[in-house]
Amino acid sequence: MKLTTKRYVVAVMSFFFLASLLVVAYHESARHRREEAPEPIVTAANEACVTCHMKDSPAMVMQWEESRHAEFGVGCVDCHTAEKGDVDGWLHEGALVSALVTPKDCSNCHTREYEEFSKSHHAKAGEILASLDNILAEKVAGLPHNNADAVNGCWQCHGSIIRYERDDEGNVLKAGKEHKPVIDAETWPNSGIGRLNPDGSKGSCHACHSRHTFDAGLARSPENCGKCHMGPDHPQIEIYNESKHGIAFYANRDKMALDKEGDWVLGRDYSAAPTCATCHISSYMTPQGVYEANSHDVGERISWTLRPVVSTKLNLVVYEDGFKEDYPDTRELPAIGATMKTTEKIVENEQLVSKTVERKVARIVTWDERREKMKGACRNCHNDTYIDNFYVQFDSLVELYNEKFAIPAKKIMDDLKADGVLRAEAPFEHEVQWVYWELWHHEGRRARHGASMMGPDYTHWHGMYEVSKHFYQEFLPAVVEAAATASEALEHKYELRIKTLLTQEEHSWKHGLSDEEVRRLNKAYRDRYDQ
Repeated sequence: MKLTTKRYVVAVMSFFFLASLLVVAYHESARHRREEAPEPIVTAANEACVTCHMKDSPAMVMQWEESRHAEFGVGCVDCHTAEKGDVDGWLHEGALVSALVTPKDCSNCHTREYEEFSKSHHAKAGEILASLDNILAEKVAGLPHNNADAVNGCWQCHGSIIRYERDDEGNVLKAGKEHKPVIDAETWPNSGIGRLNPDGSKGSCHACHSRHTFDAGLARSPENCGKCHMGPDHPQIEIYNESKHGIAFYANRDKMALDKEGDWVLGRDYSAAPTCATCHISSYMTPQGVYEANSHDVGERISWTLRPVVSTKLNLVVYEDGFKEDYPDTRELPAIGATMKTTEKIVENEQLVSKTVERKVARIVTWDERREKMKGACRNCHNDTYIDNFYVQFDSLVELYNEKFAIPAKKIMDDLKADGVLRAEAPFEHEVQWVYWELWHHEGRRARHGASMMGPDYTHWHGMYEVSKHFYQEFLPAVVEAAATASEALEHKYELRIKTLLTQEEHSWKHGLSDEEVRRLNKAYRDRYDQ
């Protein structure tokens, strides 16, 4: 055979070989695509919805087709069906539907998750509507008839009370030929985690499980939590990103099995790094090989509260009806079986009100039992010495913040109120009230959260440094200035009060460093900077 003929044959054979590889690769890719996204099951009840919405909102349908719901034939009508008499229901193309899908709707299939979530801190997030945070948004940053800051800010994370436009007689206004109820534009769209829904349920499942794919991988990713847990007063996502945990996650994201169907278990399905969900919600294996199930109650493993002016360790009282109540360790615990008066926030006539309910105590979970649950997840990657020493470091930071700054500052503010200098009805009348607010609500939280998640920069420079600076340079002078507006006698009283405070050992640095400390400091600068 001639050389040119041989070359021709080799070329033809190479072509067919490459073509066969491409065919195999295509079929293998198609097989994987089929495995990853099974053909959606469109039931007869949902067929009309899918057909119509493929024209009106095709991306939404595509999202649904990629979901686990579609794989099992759970479709539009199954989630959006309304009951006769529901304030949010209307007759749409022959079916009674609601645009809102509430946790109570999801509970038809996800009963355990609903029961856990409905008793959680997340479900209570809408209670911010009665707090000073919301007053800042509505009053300080808003207008009497313009709540735009609260609507676009606070409520989008915490949740709104879903309201409907009504006529003078209180009847819900209806629009269009289908008589769709007119929803108050201030309150929806809203996917706040503590949204207060017309059916009495609290929360929004798609705050974490974004519709319409409800993708598990998204819910397990730290960015998902960072939508709300960020910023000057609770920068958890920023702290996570600077921590060793966050660094390990972003370097090893492809090893995290985030899209695994069903349970996602630390120590079995992945080991590269923890996410927010890992520590606060997800399942894990203990070193003894015991499986610890997940929980949609995000606060179960939290032993300190880092939100208020002064942190306390948190015991948990669980009542017979499942209602849960955090008890600071400074508060006496009730006896199991005791009947207690409890207060919860509910919606009546589209307004948030407090309701007192008598409940019987079923069990008590102490703060150290809650901590032990968190340690169970930690033990997948760390030994007991490491974990115990971390908690020593964390506890010491919180105690430092409490004892040196928070407790003295709170006592001064309480006394200013008792002396009539500060008025309860004017929470931001004096500069001292603004400084105090940021001292604990912003800077103090950053320091405490930084220590809790091993974020050193947020612990110190964004945290304790700013707490210290503003306590000495802004808060204490503002105390005297506020007192002076009331009387000269009160001005002198608080000047003496602060002078006495600064004689205490922990504040002695204000009077200058010792000669030995100055010598060491100067030597360190000479050695480091040659100056």
